[in-house]
Amino acid sequence: MLPSRMHLGNQPQKLTKDTTLLHNEKCIVIATAGTLALPILLDNATSGQLFIGKGQLTLDTIVETSRGAIGKPLVRDLNPEHPFLMLGETETLKENLTPAANQDLNSIGYKNTDEFLKKANEAFDEFAHRQHSHIDIESDAHIFAFANEHEKWDFLIAKDDKLVYTSEHKVYVSKNSGETASLGPGSILVSKKGKTVVIGRGNILVDRD
Repeated sequence: MLPSRMHLGNQPQKLTKDTTLLHNEKCIVIATAGTLALPILLDNATSGQLFIGKGQLTLDTIVETSRGAIGKPLVRDLNPEHPFLMLGETETLKENLTPAANQDLNSIGYKNTDEFLKKANEAFDEFAHRQHSHIDIESDAHIFAFANEHEKWDFLIAKDDKLVYTSEHKVYVSKNSGETASLGPGSILVSKKGKTVVIGRGNILVDRD
């Protein structure tokens, strides 16, 4: 479980401009202006944010081989119906947050602060109750969790040029830009040190650069 002393704050904030929450060689996560946020507090210190609003997750899962490109990018539009959260902080995010007014809550579909806080805490409790192990956040790492339409959570963990993405139908791992692994329905792809192996649809492809 998450640490019991981790909880949400009670002062809604909003993003004043489009904000890049994560950007590396393989992935970018953007939250758009007007997205609402609540701080995730650990021992009363901010250790992340829960967001309700719009944005986009783009993950480059394409692997280039001598026989052409394999795979396609994962692009996911984020919307107010499915909250998402980030553990880990960025200075840019802090600079772009300001207290939310009632009209900001109305624009996302909430009548008042109490209604927004109820939705946010329900989402955070749902996330927390699905975690079966303690989460440690290193200072240079970020953990994202995205609620989906199946009432489950997809996860993205990133540190420097390393990342792991997991969802109900896909697992993607990237390390040192030259090492990747992707598992999806009926397919497995592994690329490492100039060799790519793809297994899917009853076929096996081995490519050596």
